[in-house]
Amino acid sequence: MPDNQATPTSPTAELNSADPGDMILERFRFQITYSGILAIHMADESDGIEELYCELHEDILVKHKDGKFTGIQVKTKDINLPPFNIEEEAIIKACIKFSKLENKFPDHFKAFSIVSNTGFDKSKPAVCLHTIIEECKSGKIKGKKKSKFWMFIKNLVRESGAAEEEVLRMITKLRISTYSKLEDIHYKLINQLKLCTFLKGLQESKIEEIADLLIAKQFKASSLGNNEDSTANFVMGTQSEIAEIKKIIAGKRICRNEVLNWLDGQKILPVALLLKDRSKIQNIPKGHRKLEVKMDAGGIDSDNIDLMRNFKFAFENHTISWIYKDGIDKAEDQYNQVSLITQNACKEIYDEKKVDELENGQEMLVEVRSIMKARKLAEPSLFFDCTYEHLLGAVGVLTESCKIWWSKKFKIDES
Repeated sequence: MPDNQATPTSPTAELNSADPGDMILERFRFQITYSGILAIHMADESDGIEELYCELHEDILVKHKDGKFTGIQVKTKDINLPPFNIEEEAIIKACIKFSKLENKFPDHFKAFSIVSNTGFDKSKPAVCLHTIIEECKSGKIKGKKKSKFWMFIKNLVRESGAAEEEVLRMITKLRISTYSKLEDIHYKLINQLKLCTFLKGLQESKIEEIADLLIAKQFKASSLGNNEDSTANFVMGTQSEIAEIKKIIAGKRICRNEVLNWLDGQKILPVALLLKDRSKIQNIPKGHRKLEVKMDAGGIDSDNIDLMRNFKFAFENHTISWIYKDGIDKAEDQYNQVSLITQNACKEIYDEKKVDELENGQEMLVEVRSIMKARKLAEPSLFFDCTYEHLLGAVGVLTESCKIWWSKKFKIDES
């Protein structure tokens, strides 16, 4: 090791500049995030997309409602490098793939698309993708037999096995676009989710969660086994091979109804988020130990204590769902209103029953149930969308926070 080079303290203390793995993952994440954005477009019916296939023939294969297809290749590179042109290997390979598809499935593809993070070079007309597309559309390309454009076309013919006319037809269908920088693709997805008709009104944290789950979903579809000869195997293979290929293709397929059902399911609050977000409403106490100790001191049996504990958790879950549905401010207001009405009703019963003197917590519980059930039936709007069981859960929350007692008050050992 050179004298002027610092000795590393640990393998985890420095980056490996020779390892491109993290950049490869970032580029693949760009691709699967872009396919997620297309899935949201499909859900909103904004682009006439019927189905998406990940890593089937192309990076992304789009099936339109008219039965035609678009093949999409996602090409990324370091932003500091020059934009793409027809001399680059990535573009050549993409166009070879497109040419093979045009040859193998004539009249099935309405378009081929290359999506990039860096753009396409317009500074050199002789190797510009924009120019070759326009010249193929106009027919001018055939008058330039010695140009770099024509060398590019001849190479595609040779490498793809497609006829010259098929390659020219493929280029006329070619669309190229610069979508976003690598680091900006996630924000593009978030913005698309916010615009999605089916997700209107969701909170930022829920949108972020759906974005992460959608990327994982696209990653799974992109990672399923596939090979270049899947179509031939499907035609000529054994029944078991055909069944396996059908299974693989089904795993790569994402249809509109599936996306809609999945999005609808994601709007329901997963239990895993509740503990993380419980602190957003400051008055909700964690745990249930005080509830158990206090109700036991009031002579309430274990079955009723267990019920109250379960109702407490149900009310907490319901309250947190308000955050995602209505926002933190409205959720806080609704929580405070339900809690105040419940606390007042319980305090009245506590005083009337002289619980602090008679230690008759079980009688108090019976009366609390009766009163809360009657209030819920008589004035349902006061409790928003809470059920009777949710109101008993509010009693449990208030018990845990020491705002409701079932016996004479006493000090609880916090340890």
